[in-house]
Amino acid sequence: MKKLLIFVIYILLFLIKLDGQIFEPTFLGEDFLQYKGVFFKLNENTSASLSYCFYDKLEYCQSLYDDRVLYPSSKYKFNTEKDSLKNRIFIIENIINKNGMIWDNKITYSYNDQPLLILKDTLTKQIIYYKYDKQNEFDFPFNTSKIKYNKIYFCSKINRQIDDFTGEIRINSPVNSPIVIWKIINNNKICYYLDLTAYGNTANVNKLGVIILFTDGTKWIRSSSKIDVKVGDYGFEYSSFINLIPIDLILFSSKKIKKFRLYIYDVEFSLTEADIFKSFVKYIKESK
Repeated sequence: MKKLLIFVIYILLFLIKLDGQIFEPTFLGEDFLQYKGVFFKLNENTSASLSYCFYDKLEYCQSLYDDRVLYPSSKYKFNTEKDSLKNRIFIIENIINKNGMIWDNKITYSYNDQPLLILKDTLTKQIIYYKYDKQNEFDFPFNTSKIKYNKIYFCSKINRQIDDFTGEIRINSPVNSPIVIWKIINNNKICYYLDLTAYGNTANVNKLGVIILFTDGTKWIRSSSKIDVKVGDYGFEYSSFINLIPIDLILFSSKKIKKFRLYIYDVEFSLTEADIFKSFVKYIKESK
């Protein structure tokens, strides 16, 4: 009886801890192996179709399209009913291929072999196989708990190039982000730069002013920073390339960015994006 009581108390404390988790949209694309051990919760505002992606048996996942989906909708038999997943918290136990083998990024898989995320309901212990589409963010229906990225992950994303003519070394965080940190080493001199990008529907030229707002309410202001503009894929692309001093690096490696503004154009950050950039600043400072 005493052991049962202790077990019940443990379960209650675990569920209370889960309820206190912050869940937010975090689509990792090709980096989906980082989901292992992370908690998932359905994004109730999702517009994902939930078609051909949830199954309760591995054998149903072995073809690209199998109608034997879990909790089929009364309207579309190949579509899982969204309400069946609401208010449930899952932990990602593992990531496998359609044959049940641990997914290995070193192996070249066929188009039909989508990664399968093994979801375990934290309350009922039910196992669900989820076909993950690593190319389509719009069909990812979950919010996730905070993801703990390791040093290997960040170092693999950092780009390092050497100019064959000058010997200059350029090190930067991924350039597909609206905020990029650069480290340039030339003749043993080290310089750091911040590269910011935002988009707008109107054209404004010869404008100045960059403001970064941190989650603690403080601001980093460069009112004289030049804002460049050009026509981009999503309207007008605004950018600013700013030289950083040592105190700036301390700031960006210790605080989380909430949003930034280029002239009048804002870019907001999720908590996950803020954590990732903060870590990139740290590891780029250590890079040689």
